[in-house]
Amino acid sequence: MLYRGATAVAIGLTTGLSGCTGLPPLGDKPQYGRVDIPDPGPPEYRRWLPAGWDSDTDEDWFLTYVEPGPFDGPVPEELVSRRAAQRRDLEYLGIGYENYDSLTRTTLATVREGTFSADTVRSALADSGYESDGTYRDYDLYARSDIPRRVAVRDGVVVSTSASLHRTPDLEATIDAGDGHTERYHEVDPTFETVTDAVGASRLLSIGDHPSLNPTVAALGADAFRVDGDAAYHVLLEQYPETVEQPGERMKSAIEDEHYTGMTAADTIDISVDGRLATAGARVQLQPDEPRDFVHDPPQITWSVAFDAETSTVTLRHELGPELDADRLWYDLVPVDAVNRIENQPLWPDRDTVGPGDETTIEMSDRPDADGVDVRWGPKDDPGMGLFSYVPERGD
Repeated sequence: MLYRGATAVAIGLTTGLSGCTGLPPLGDKPQYGRVDIPDPGPPEYRRWLPAGWDSDTDEDWFLTYVEPGPFDGPVPEELVSRRAAQRRDLEYLGIGYENYDSLTRTTLATVREGTFSADTVRSALADSGYESDGTYRDYDLYARSDIPRRVAVRDGVVVSTSASLHRTPDLEATIDAGDGHTERYHEVDPTFETVTDAVGASRLLSIGDHPSLNPTVAALGADAFRVDGDAAYHVLLEQYPETVEQPGERMKSAIEDEHYTGMTAADTIDISVDGRLATAGARVQLQPDEPRDFVHDPPQITWSVAFDAETSTVTLRHELGPELDADRLWYDLVPVDAVNRIENQPLWPDRDTVGPGDETTIEMSDRPDADGVDVRWGPKDDPGMGLFSYVPERGD
């Protein structure tokens, strides 16, 4: 059982960052010059990434770091959309998104840190499908099997894994690295150490081995947003191998040729080079300080899912999280070969609101060619935001 394309969504935070707003007319080139960008915080997030974690796969990897807290005043539009994706992917475990100090997500696990008691999380889990699963070091463990998920909790820290979000889930390796019981990745990989030393921590940060500007030539990339008072800043870093000449010019060409949103819309872009590391930074346009479209504030929900092969039905249950307006929740039965096709159907057609404990049943036999169910958030006649996708194991 898994979410369709969940890893691709996560990786898209690093690779699919260009949007469709704020672009200059074709042929215009941005201005280059000095931009005073706030200093980053220390890269404490990297302690959660163990050395050797990527030895079992040659696929792309990523790390995202977020400081969730509330926003005061206007923020960049692109930061709002990325924040929405982070919030959507975070199960509710008794603590709201904005109440965490930081979130670190890798292909192994998600780490939530803040000032909270483990009892708050334990109490929430007791009302869900999670069951106690022993202990590891000084963490209490919980697990469930409908969509395989695990949670480790202690005061101030929650480490979680999900088969739907983490390509190679490893709760224990993440805990070992975070608590200093094993080497960390930055201690054995000079490129990762260089890039994370330079980019530090920001309000939102993505790092991966598939840089967004020059993925075919750069070895590693980082993409960050920093917010300072009434201004926001977009920072891109790319580490290039010795075989690549003029890293700064490579970065300029990519920005100009691809019209990178958030950079080319800026008045001035600051390009700097330190050895093989090229950095681009710009002060970016802010979205008006007004209420956001509710689609950009998706709910934090812990869902349970069950499939009955005999009746070809999926039962979906809202376990934990806020009460929701039913007319904002939809489902779509998705054929195997569906491309850009959404047919929203009401998930709870006879309800005004939906809260913890509420269940609904979806008849997959209504669409025999469907292999899964997409659950969506938004107005009926709008694609909205996909909350998750479920593909049941049907057997032979």
